[in-house]
Parts: sequence; C-alpha cells; structure tokens
Amino acid sequence: MVQASLGYYINPLISIFFSMLVMKETFTKAQWFSFLLAGAGVAYMTVNVGAFPWVSFALAMSFAVYGLLKKMAAIPAIFGLTVETAIVTPLALVYLIPASGFPGEVTWFSSNSLLVFSAGAVTAIPLLLFTSGTKRIPLSMVGFLQYIAPTLMLLIGVFMYNEPFTSVHVVAFAFIWTGLLLYTVERFKKTGHIKVKPSV
Repeated sequence: MVQASLGYYINPLISIFFSMLVMKETFTKAQWFSFLLAGAGVAYMTVNVGAFPWVSFALAMSFAVYGLLKKMAAIPAIFGLTVETAIVTPLALVYLIPASGFPGEVTWFSSNSLLVFSAGAVTAIPLLLFTSGTKRIPLSMVGFLQYIAPTLMLLIGVFMYNEPFTSVHVVAFAFIWTGLLLYTVERFKKTGHIKVKPSV
C-alpha cells in the first residue's frame, strides 16, 4: 500500500515531464519552483520508504504514459474507453469464467457478483471523465491535479481506518500542497483568470 500510494505521488511529476518533452508546454519561473517543491515532497517520501520503490515507479510511469496517450489521441473519449474495454474483456473472461466454477455452480447474481459488476461503472465513469479532461486542459495541469486522489486516499485512511499519519506525511504534504497552490495561482494568472494589480 505504501509503494502504491507513493506511485500516485510520483505520477504527476512524470506527467509534467512529458508535458514539457512531448507536448512542448512552457512554464514560468514560479511554476518551475512549484515543481521543485512538489518534487522535494515526493523525494522525501521516497527516501523514507527505505528501499528503491520499483512498484511505485512502474505504476507512476504506466499511468503517466496512459495520460499522455489520452492527450495525443484524436478520438472521442467514449470511443477510446470502448476500445480499451474491448481489449481487456477477453483477458478478464479468461480469469472470470474458471473462477466462477463449473456449470451449475455459477454465481453470477450473488451479492458479491453484483458488487463486482457495479465496480465496473465506478471505474468506467472516472476514466471517461479523465479522458475528457486531458483533452481540455494542459497535461502539466492534469499531472498536478492527480495529487488530489492520493491525498483523499490518505485522509480516508487516517480518519476512517485510523491509519497513522506520520511526520513524513506532514513534511511531504507541506511541500506538495505548497507547490500545488503556487502552480494553480500561477496558472490562473497566466490564463487571465486572476489579475494582478500593478504596484503604485
């Protein structure tokens, strides 16, 4: 769980790197500083894991590449998700059919099965919204917004499941959220949504 959550914190940094390398997005000095702050928070968490987090980096890289492909693909969001589902479905059936038992033992309509089926909608709807969002905002902004999910996961873990909130989290979150706030303000200033009054 620690390496998985760490992967979700590393992922936005890779998305920002892709936005610069592939999408040729440009950044202000304040935005670069915000990236350094977020990177410092992630690095602090990484060092305190105690070992090189291969799982975290694999997770972060795979989802960052997924976001980049979504950004570059010139197809509607619903069509892209349909293609992805069509590719994954045969693989899922290879597992689900044997796991459901022999003929006469299939329990497709048990309470657990219904929960699994409903999980499909819970998964598909956010992916559809993610695909639509990546086409409308810069990839770097997509990357920074992805800090929200692991933060919510942590808050749920702390307040609902009584998981410990260590000093490592405090330091890392201070860096990450300061960077996120700075980037967001700078982004709004750049797009004209925040007007800065000239000094007298």
